[in-house]
Amino acid sequence: MHASVLVILYEGHETVEIHKSEGEARHGLLRFVDRHWPDRFGLPPPPLDDTTRIDTFFKDGGIYLIAKADLASLGQQIDNADQDRSRLNGVRLR
Repeated sequence: MHASVLVILYEGHETVEIHKSEGEARHGLLRFVDRHWPDRFGLPPPPLDDTTRIDTFFKDGGIYLIAKADLASLGQQIDNADQDRSRLNGVRLR
């Protein structure tokens, strides 16, 4: 199982989102750009082309990343962590 991770760092905003696909992550990025466009540029409307809009928004500040994450082993890692935690429940630490 794969997911797409969207990370946005922009003027104090730190956003991390997990999406089912790269397309959904890109839509999340566009929602962010559209929400913050007026604060950054004022009245000029944003470009209609999605790629141009994103490139223009991040040209002089902020960064974003859309990356694929493999979640295939996540379930096993969670199970292992639960087992480790169960073993520690009976141990008293000083």
